[in-house]
Amino acid sequence: MLQRITLTGLVAMMAVSTDLYLPAIPQLVEDLGADISQGQLTLSSFLLGFAIGQLLYGSISDRYGRKPILYLGLAIYIAATLACAVSPDINTLIAVRFVQGIGGACGPVLARAIISDSYNRADAARTMAAIAGAMAVVPAIAPVFGSWLLYIFDWRAHFVLLLMLSLVTLIGVTRLQESCKTIGDSALKLSSIFGQFSVCLGNRNFIGFTLCGGATYAAMFSYISTSSFIMIELLGVAPENFGYTFMSVVIGYIIGATTSSRLINRWGIIRVLALGQSVGLLAAGLLLVLSVFDVYRVIPILTAFFLVFAAGGLCLPIGQMGAIAELPKAAGRASSVFGFLQIAFASLLGYLVGLFYDNTLVPVTAGVIVSVLMSATGYLIIRSTQMPIMR
Repeated sequence: MLQRITLTGLVAMMAVSTDLYLPAIPQLVEDLGADISQGQLTLSSFLLGFAIGQLLYGSISDRYGRKPILYLGLAIYIAATLACAVSPDINTLIAVRFVQGIGGACGPVLARAIISDSYNRADAARTMAAIAGAMAVVPAIAPVFGSWLLYIFDWRAHFVLLLMLSLVTLIGVTRLQESCKTIGDSALKLSSIFGQFSVCLGNRNFIGFTLCGGATYAAMFSYISTSSFIMIELLGVAPENFGYTFMSVVIGYIIGATTSSRLINRWGIIRVLALGQSVGLLAAGLLLVLSVFDVYRVIPILTAFFLVFAAGGLCLPIGQMGAIAELPKAAGRASSVFGFLQIAFASLLGYLVGLFYDNTLVPVTAGVIVSVLMSATGYLIIRSTQMPIMR
């Protein structure tokens, strides 16, 4: 139980580090004399650091073990979080958020590697889906809790809370057993860190799982990056109620991940992924109808994004563990490459959706459709292999 709680905390590091302080961005912009674009950059810089950090931890942990590298990453995250809490200006905050992202990247990368070390493909996918379902509670409640926190404290309190949570996670890591089976097998070379792309992308199934799972995350992030604009500006939702609309959408992810966990043994990976693709295509179709006919009402739009997140819950955990299981002797590297591609593509797509946002649903709908089609392509790649182990 303690291991699962700790792994859940590690997987949730990105979500809690971004979603908790979403309601505080307008306040920190005003307090630090910044503009809106600089406020949004505190989110983008974190994600950039997070994407880059994921490239490093996997290869290093394959050589030196999961726990030592977890200690290193968490130490960086803790120091950067403290610096965020006392940042005197917006440029400093942007810079230390980048460092915070590099440190926090250790969490999901090494949690996925630990799970892959410890279970076979199907059990790892089921375990990851169960953890993803529990982890999804974080983005569901974080914006709501962040809004409440502002009633008592200012935006710096959000980073103080992140500091406390990271310290608790660090304590949990001390109780984990080392799972890496490749410690000391080969010398760590810089070329191996960059060469991990050729190793991973040379595997057809790795590409399929990465597209299938990673693109569904990009579809979700298309909404996350524009959610406040859509709900508050386009639909007229009161700012204090924004967190509740966000929660209702994330429940879709919780249901999807829980369903995925329960159906994998009964249906097999291929059929569960097929269900996820069907839900994703339904969501994309509904968004397209709403966009074409200018239906700007809260319930239909939330329903569409609920389905987007449900598809993510069904596909993302399987995509993560399926990709890593393709390279059992380099689970850390596979986790790093998957994580980098997932976050990099989602960040780029989220940036483009935000850049072209025109107070309509069209940009986010386009982002979701592109993501769903990429995910479907990944599914077809996996399906074409007809691997017996995946049934």
